[in-house]
Amino acid sequence: MANQRDIKNRISSITSTKKITSTMEMVSTAKMKKQQNRLEMSKPYEEKVNEVISNILGSGVDTSSNYFFQESANPKKSLILQITGNRGLCGSFNTNIIENSLSLESKLKSEGKEILNYVIGKKGIGYFNFINQPIYKSLPNPEDKFNFEAAAEIAEELKDLFISAEVQEIYISYTKVISSSSQRPEIIKLLPITFGGFGDQKKGEEKENKGQASSDYLFEPNPEKIFDYILPLYLKVKIFICFLESSFSEQFARRVAMKNATDASTEMIKDLTITYNRVRQAKITNEIAEICGGAAALG
Repeated sequence: MANQRDIKNRISSITSTKKITSTMEMVSTAKMKKQQNRLEMSKPYEEKVNEVISNILGSGVDTSSNYFFQESANPKKSLILQITGNRGLCGSFNTNIIENSLSLESKLKSEGKEILNYVIGKKGIGYFNFINQPIYKSLPNPEDKFNFEAAAEIAEELKDLFISAEVQEIYISYTKVISSSSQRPEIIKLLPITFGGFGDQKKGEEKENKGQASSDYLFEPNPEKIFDYILPLYLKVKIFICFLESSFSEQFARRVAMKNATDASTEMIKDLTITYNRVRQAKITNEIAEICGGAAALG
């Protein structure tokens, strides 16, 4: 059994670790709330952009000539934009995103497609370098410094790759926020734009407005011109929201991980304190026995 000094040193070490994890939990909580506020302020804008696109699509506009909707008959090259964090200590947050991306890559390769990996975040970059996986482009995650201008730059870059037919498909692998306490790794198809999401939203609106007459929209100058403006905006908003959701999810995961570590430290200190008291009590008992034995020998 360890002596008193060893146990005391271990208690001191765990106490220091507990202070660190507790501080990191508080920092993550503050950052999480900040990202949550940014996300809540941005969501209505995304919903309104989706609503406008849904209304235009509902008007019967012809999308066959719009390159954002054009699907290649035989796509040969796909790009995966992967959003991970720069740091660890956040549970399986980064691992889940990477596994999701590799799973999609394996699926696309089985279909005979070439894959370009656009990796955001030091953790994703480090893992791809570790397994010698080719990276098309890599950037550290700007985290809470990420703004709409940065999203616009990435959107323009991806749009140019798609329009020039350098890639025929673009996916985003990130962590989606389901609720304030629930997130999951997800992959969405950014380009070509599909009708599914807008159609579901449109159905939801129609269901909510059941019994009311459907509205007629007058587009000026025309739906095609509006599409030319709003679809690039849609890409920028979508990428911006994906980064915000990923950032919020990372801070949430780190907060939970640090809370669990702090709770575990508290339990370990409690158990070690009990062990320390038992060792101390045994030592005192042994010393008393020795004194009594010596006194009896003298008597």
